Amino acid sequence: MKISFFDRSRVPLLEKELDLFAVRNKAIANNIANIETPGYKRVDVTFQNELSNAISNSSNDVDLSKNVEQIDPQIEVDRSGSLASGANNVDIDQEMAELAKNQLQFKLAARLMSDTFTLIDRSINGGAS
Repeated sequence: MKISFFDRSRVPLLEKELDLFAVRNKAIANNIANIETPGYKRVDVTFQNELSNAISNSSNDVDLSKNVEQIDPQIEVDRSGSLASGANNVDIDQEMAELAKNQLQFKLAARLMSDTFTLIDRSINGGAS
């Protein structure tokens, strides 16, 4: 089995997180776009439990890379009843809060990815920039 340098880093984990946060962002945007669509049911994307399990079931970085690779977002439809508006179950305040939270998480993961590549670059180039 061929093991790449990146399998021994946090790059696969951060890459998967960025992908999953992007999927969640699309789901939230879809909820907001359908706020006045009668009968629409909001959707959410979950993956934290799967990600936690992948991390806890990994004995080393290579296992973590393999386990994280297998995680797929779970799209769940919220089957709760309509809100006071009567159109559907999308609450704009909740969606905007979730959007802000998701964007912060995405930015953090992107920053960690950038820092990781900076460290890799420094180790290759001996700290010279």
